[in-house]
Amino acid sequence: MTARARFWIIMLTHTGLAAGTYIMGKAATAHFPVLALGLFRFVLAALCFLLLMGLRGTRLGPLLREDWRGFLLSGFLGVVLNQLGFLWGLKLTLPSHGALLYALTPTVVLLHSWLKGAEKPTRRKLAGIALAFSGVVWLFSGRQDGTLPSTWLAGDFLILLAVVAWAAFTVQSRPLLLKHGPEAATSLTILLGTALFLPVGAFGLGDFHPAHIPFSAWLGAAYLGLVSSVVMYLLWFRALSLREASRVSIVANGQPILTALLAWVVFGTPPTAAFGVGAALVIAGVVIAQT
Repeated sequence: MTARARFWIIMLTHTGLAAGTYIMGKAATAHFPVLALGLFRFVLAALCFLLLMGLRGTRLGPLLREDWRGFLLSGFLGVVLNQLGFLWGLKLTLPSHGALLYALTPTVVLLHSWLKGAEKPTRRKLAGIALAFSGVVWLFSGRQDGTLPSTWLAGDFLILLAVVAWAAFTVQSRPLLLKHGPEAATSLTILLGTALFLPVGAFGLGDFHPAHIPFSAWLGAAYLGLVSSVVMYLLWFRALSLREASRVSIVANGQPILTALLAWVVFGTPPTAAFGVGAALVIAGVVIAQT
């Protein structure tokens, strides 16, 4: 199988699982305290990565000593900052909104490259970025009556902050995974990120009452821990080893539509007109900026 074929299989699988993340995550955040959910998610993921590295006989210590600053920053961006914004935002807003905002990732990655001087802006790319962000403005403009619930707006803003952290994480992580390999780099990132999250997540345990949490929420939390934080992180890092960060991000842009359809089926919340227009503008803008 060619590298191109592997890349597309990886990204199509990742996109499908990502849509499930927003649906299952919404079910979990509806009943879990956010900090306790994040703690459960990443402790579970960290245990899985420790088991995986043990079975592979991979020694992480030498890699950590060689690049501990890079892995520490990746863990902070990809676990602590990203997940605080994502989980809290998803608790307040719709799954489809979260997926649409994450579609901005390649655009934010591109802006990051400009700030670092790695790439110069062109008129076409500037137009694409402007179009993509106009889709977010349209989404924030509201429903048919012109207003969005304040909780949706707060949730969307938190997820937008999570997207900025995820884009920075994507750029920061690529040199590490090219140097050490996707599995070892993912494992160290999750392990260090979990260690950083532990004192933060501990604050949520006071409001955590396991007996009051329904099975559907536990299932959602398990999905976040096993699928979203293990399988999807490995797929993302594997894709980054095959293509540059902006190209990897743009392929994931099918997830807003898929998430909106799943949310309609599962939660009975049909996509709004504002979402439809916003999705078209964001995806078109991202495509234009990356071509």
